[in-house]
Amino acid sequence: MLNHLTIIDATGELGALAGYMLAQLGAAVTRLVPAGGETTDPVWNRDKRCVAPNDADLPALLSKADILLRNGPLPGVDIADYPRLIDVLLTPFACTDRPATDMTLMARSGLLHIGGDPDREPLRLPGQQAYALGAIQAIIGALTALRARKDKGQGVIVSAYQSAVLANYREPVMWDWAGKVGGRQGNLLVRGKSGVNQVWQVADGWVTWALVDNPGMMRAMVALMQADGMAGALTGVDWENILVADLPQETLKDWEKLVGAFFATKTRAFLAEQSNRHGMGLSAIDEPQDVLNSAHHAARGAFVPFNDPASGRTIRVPGPLFRSNREDAR
Repeated sequence: MLNHLTIIDATGELGALAGYMLAQLGAAVTRLVPAGGETTDPVWNRDKRCVAPNDADLPALLSKADILLRNGPLPGVDIADYPRLIDVLLTPFACTDRPATDMTLMARSGLLHIGGDPDREPLRLPGQQAYALGAIQAIIGALTALRARKDKGQGVIVSAYQSAVLANYREPVMWDWAGKVGGRQGNLLVRGKSGVNQVWQVADGWVTWALVDNPGMMRAMVALMQADGMAGALTGVDWENILVADLPQETLKDWEKLVGAFFATKTRAFLAEQSNRHGMGLSAIDEPQDVLNSAHHAARGAFVPFNDPASGRTIRVPGPLFRSNREDAR
């Protein structure tokens, strides 16, 4: 797909994913390994040719490159000397060398503030999410600049902080329009006056489902509960003519006790199968081993073996990010 492109990846932890994504799209990516050795996740540096800056003819590499990914200045390099180069500068904060980590970017963006239960400390998303969000925006900027380039180079500046803020679409909009700062809601999906549970424990794990204003979903779930004689007060609800979001929280709690008791008697597989058949809007939550051992994922090569240079072990890591039926695409 992009196997006509040559990329120079001079990023560190912030940006390694960008080079990997371009490599997965078929581009030839050369990574400049920092002095002192590699410091980034080796998984995100797969499919890259690695060279040390001191051992590389950097001017020759840049003169042939289409895109340069970097976090700051390259010693001895004047970008203006490469007029066709797409120069992508990815930093924690745009136009400043202010230091940051993925954790501080997540906190400052507001994403950390809304994750977790309201009576506990914030819950961080796994991995380096702010760095990943910045890398994704860098790819979008690079490919947009590539389309606009023609014979003239383009400059792209990406802020990982701004990328994380954009991902936190709800809280900035709430502040702009209502002057309110959102908070952690935990397991509650808050709409209108009340909140409803989203994650439920079942006989062998967990599922996601919620009491929402979708009559078809509600009727299908109640019918399944009625078959076991467990629908109780839900049996007589006219789902077409009520707004769940406007019901008192006490009413919803009573209804959810019935749903929770029913779920506790069923397995994930049973509920997921019934949901697929009857349109109940329920999804089973996989455990880690479910994901790794999934026949569905195996058939699509979702995970591949990787020789981890740090531990010396062969581990399973996510497979190709993209697939195409074109013979010339990776």
